[in-house]
Amino acid sequence: MEIIYDHRSYRSAFPSALTIGNFDGVHLGHQEILNTLVKSARASQTTSVVLSFEPHPLQLLMPKRAPILITPLVEKISIIKNKWNPDILAVLEFNKAVSELSGEQFVKQIILRRFRAKHVFVGNNFMFGHHRSGNVLLLQELSKQFNFVVHIVPQVVLRGSRVSSTRIRNLIQCGKISTANRLLGRYHTISGTIVPGRGLGKKLLLPTLNIIPTTELIPYPGVYVSESIIQSQHYPSVTNVGWAPTVSAKKLIIETHVLDFNLNKPPTKLSIAFLHRLRDEKTFRSIGDLKTQLLKDCRRARRFFSFFKKAFKH
Repeated sequence: MEIIYDHRSYRSAFPSALTIGNFDGVHLGHQEILNTLVKSARASQTTSVVLSFEPHPLQLLMPKRAPILITPLVEKISIIKNKWNPDILAVLEFNKAVSELSGEQFVKQIILRRFRAKHVFVGNNFMFGHHRSGNVLLLQELSKQFNFVVHIVPQVVLRGSRVSSTRIRNLIQCGKISTANRLLGRYHTISGTIVPGRGLGKKLLLPTLNIIPTTELIPYPGVYVSESIIQSQHYPSVTNVGWAPTVSAKKLIIETHVLDFNLNKPPTKLSIAFLHRLRDEKTFRSIGDLKTQLLKDCRRARRFFSFFKKAFKH
C-alpha cells in the first residue's frame, strides 16, 4: 500500500476505483465500502484508492464542533493496510484551499485529474465540497459527463439502527463498550506511554501499568475486561478508567492489571483493547475492601475469557 500525503504532486498512472471519506473508526459501514472497493478494483483491473482527510474537516471549519476521533490517523492507516491493503491510501491535507473547492471542483481537480477515477464508491448520504455542495446526485450527473461510474454502497444497519461514527463515539463515552465493539467490528483500543504511578497498587493492591493515552476517545470511567497489547503480544487484563476515589487520585488515570503474568521488564508503550464493562468506579471504605473487589473483578474477567472471548474475534 502506497501512502500519499501530497496530492498536488501526484497524478495516477492508471485508472482507479476510489472511495472518499473520513473513515473515523473504520466501522462496519466503512468496512462494507472498503470490501466492495477492493473487490471491484481487482475485477475491473483498476488501482484501488482510499482518499481520506487530515485533519478532520470540522477541526478547520468549526473547531468547537469537531468530534473526538475514534481512530487517530496512525491507527486508521494501520487498520486499513492490515485488513484491505488498497493500492493507494491518499491522506488529503484538509486546508483552506481544499475547503473552498465546490463539489464540482473537487470532482474535476482531485477525483478525476489526480486519481483518474473510473469507479467511485460512496454511501448514499455522502456529502462533500464547499458548504456541502457536493452529494450523490452531483456525482451521478458528473459521471455522465466525464465517463465514470458511481457505486452507492448501502448503509449498514445493525439491530434497527444505522452504523455511524457518531453513534459509536457516543456509546464509548457512555461506557456501552460491548455495543460499540459490535458496530466497530473489533475492540475499541487506546494506546499510550507508560508512566510511573504512586506505587500503591504494587504495595497494597495489585500491580498495574499506568498510561498517558495518545488516543483521544477514552471510555466512560469504570472497570473493564481488557487485553493489554505489549510488543504485539496480547495479555488478558483488567483496566480501570477513572479517578480512583478510594486512594484520592487528583486526575483521570488509566491503569491496567495483567492477569496471571509477570512482566520481567516494564514496557514503555501499551495498547489496551476494551472488551467488556464490569462495573462503575466507586469509593470503598478501606484499601482492604478495594482489594477484595479488585480480586472479584479479576475472577469475573477470567470467566469472561474462558467462556465468551471466542464469540468475538479480532
